[in-house]
Amino acid sequence: MGTRAGTFGEVEVAESGTREGQLTHRGHSVWWGAVGTGTRGSVPLLTVHGGPGICHDCLEPLAGLAADREVVFYDQFGCGHSDRAEEPSEYTIELFVDELAAVRATLGLDRVHLYAHSYGGPLALEYLLSQPEGVLSLTISNSFASVPALAAGWQQRLDELPTHAAQALRKPSADPDEYGAALGEFLTRFVLPFPPAEPLIRSQANSGAEVYQRMHGSSWFVPDGQWSRWDATERLAELNLPTMVIGGRRDQCVPALAEAIAAGIPNAELVILDSAHLPFYEVPDQYLPLLAGFMTRVETSSQHTP
Repeated sequence: MGTRAGTFGEVEVAESGTREGQLTHRGHSVWWGAVGTGTRGSVPLLTVHGGPGICHDCLEPLAGLAADREVVFYDQFGCGHSDRAEEPSEYTIELFVDELAAVRATLGLDRVHLYAHSYGGPLALEYLLSQPEGVLSLTISNSFASVPALAAGWQQRLDELPTHAAQALRKPSADPDEYGAALGEFLTRFVLPFPPAEPLIRSQANSGAEVYQRMHGSSWFVPDGQWSRWDATERLAELNLPTMVIGGRRDQCVPALAEAIAAGIPNAELVILDSAHLPFYEVPDQYLPLLAGFMTRVETSSQHTP
């Protein structure tokens, strides 16, 4: 498991600052873990992982924020330490949105900052569009507000690969060795430019393939799952909370996706880093202070708002 006495994954924390448990949602068990206790007046950060089905482990570098606030993780239904569905049809957008609300309610996160990465972004946006109370801010990182736009951006990235690699990734019947080599090229350029750290390996090992296939689809680059037609671009103006949108110049989620979110949410801040899809591994010394500073500014502003 990601949590153990004195550490959270590979991040050192105070021994008394980690806790974990299981909560029940619609008859199944959902794992959660928290690190840090926070300073006086600080508001917890609730993190939403992507995938779909890539569990919380991949976000463990965010435990580096625990000196200032409690950081809460959870594994969505179907992956990690949470239960798996008996039938893939149990996995729906509505279920995962309600699960996020249940995590908040069960853990008593009445006032909370929300962080979402990659495919966690659509989930967080759909949740926030229901106008829940008590969410002080949103940080949406390396994500998108439209799955069709995400797919179009992937085609742009494939065009940047050598021709043989792009061709292999565009045809499902490609030779497995050829496809694997091409995917490796894509990952190095647009996801992470060096070998994955242990939490990423663990996250992949504990991932939920059925969730991915049901929610995203049968192919990485041609979504055909439950999220495939989802597009919240025209609804972003309904959101009214401090928002920071983070993208990467070399991200598989092309910068235009981050720009579209920032343009759609009133007064959102936009930051484009010189990174690929996992900036908390690639540029952590830049990334973590960025998040910490944003949340502190929001809290300071809220204290002075009648």
